[in-house]
Amino acid sequence: MNLFDHLSEYADSDYYPFHMPGHKRNSECGLPEGVYRYDITEIEGFDNLHSPETIIKDAEQRAAKLYDSEETYFLVNGSTAGILSAISAIAERIGKVAERSSNWKREDWHGNRRLIIARNCHKAVYHAAFLNRMELYYVYPEIIKEYGMAGQVRAQELEDVICSASREKGGGGIAAVVITSPTYEGIVSHVGELAKTAHKYGIPLIVDQAHGAHFGIHPAYPKSAVEEGADVVIHSVHKTMPAPTQTALLHRNGTLVSKDILRKYLGIYQTSSPSYLLMAGIDDGVAFAAREGYGSLDRLLSMRKDFLEGLAGCAHIRVCPLTEPGKLVAGAWDCSITGQALYDVLREKYHLQMEMASGCYVVAILTMRDKWEGMERLRDALLEIDKALSGDKADSSFMEGRPAFRKARLPVIGKDYRPKVNLSLWQAYLALNVERSLEEAVGWTAASFIYLYPPGIPLLAPGEEVGAEMVELIIAYINNGYNLLGVQDKKIKVVKKGEENEKDKDYLYHRACK
Repeated sequence: MNLFDHLSEYADSDYYPFHMPGHKRNSECGLPEGVYRYDITEIEGFDNLHSPETIIKDAEQRAAKLYDSEETYFLVNGSTAGILSAISAIAERIGKVAERSSNWKREDWHGNRRLIIARNCHKAVYHAAFLNRMELYYVYPEIIKEYGMAGQVRAQELEDVICSASREKGGGGIAAVVITSPTYEGIVSHVGELAKTAHKYGIPLIVDQAHGAHFGIHPAYPKSAVEEGADVVIHSVHKTMPAPTQTALLHRNGTLVSKDILRKYLGIYQTSSPSYLLMAGIDDGVAFAAREGYGSLDRLLSMRKDFLEGLAGCAHIRVCPLTEPGKLVAGAWDCSITGQALYDVLREKYHLQMEMASGCYVVAILTMRDKWEGMERLRDALLEIDKALSGDKADSSFMEGRPAFRKARLPVIGKDYRPKVNLSLWQAYLALNVERSLEEAVGWTAASFIYLYPPGIPLLAPGEEVGAEMVELIIAYINNGYNLLGVQDKKIKVVKKGEENEKDKDYLYHRACK
């Protein structure tokens, strides 16, 4: 029996719940009938997520079998909990190694551990680095200039960063390498090559593969990062698999990441009252993928092919051909319409809700549960918009008040555009700060994150210098209606200048220890 079968059996029994949750499995509590019947807490016979021995352990083993992982853990706090746990585990491990060093001093504990991350990682990776006072070293993805988006992280670029960080004096060892593959847009890096490069130096590779839970099931899709040799892989089951929001998996392989330490941090970052509905949703999604995943993904490939053929004659709207099949990245790459304007008109006029808008494009997620009806509606809407952009249709009112986003105003953080780092992330995030208007902030050091959400990748991270080009980009995003976080009334937080912040490291150390 899977986990939901156990819940169904209990829901149909005559046990009266003198236990949490407070709805007491009563179908009259407001949500659709049946939801509460399966929502329970850790009672006899239902195992415990933090120390699984029976039905939850069996469910996790079924997931491990699907992905061919040595160990798999259910995550009910999303991929974020997995990222925080994995990075905290490797930070503790490298910290213990540093403690055994003959020249180690207690005051070196904060900030002496190094983490190499792809600069296009999700904000959760930065938060994990902050919580563990880690020094960040960035490996920058390539830039796909034609489409205005970040590309792959290359193994040679990673090796260069490893060698550079290792040569620096002071500090501790390199705890791990963290990359995102696929990206939000569906760009996939060669994880196998990156794993070999990291392992050559005895460094574990953590892959945020939140958008790739469907990888490895069908040969037309990329391999799973587990199969390619990553030490820790995090999958958001809810993003591309049929499972509830907030569900994810963490896979651990090899010996470079301690099983015991990892479990400790999973216990810290995961709720002590895990939802059985969410866990049953994970188990059901895994079962569906094992049973019907290949056929469903094959059908999706066929629908995608028909969709692309239908857009072949467009003059402005095109689909980026470089993404994995689970993503549709469509836009007017001549910037005749911004991504946000395209996103808005698809939602407002055609009732098609996209996943994300960026510079000149929108992102749609395609999964095993998509239907041709939805893809046909999107195709027809894009064809109609393309005609309007070509002037072949009178009704182009959706363009009013939506200025074109020029390519020159769209720098993408990567090899060709790298913000200068003035302070460590954790130092800047703890430092005293002041608000400055965007124009006044040029030359100052950012004290908080600025990012579009989605995708949650920092345009500017604490410790990075606010450049004129970045300010121009932020203003362009604001003027074009993008959902930009970290900016309030065109003001941002910057590190207060003065000895107490930028020069007095004792001040920062004591504040960090509070």
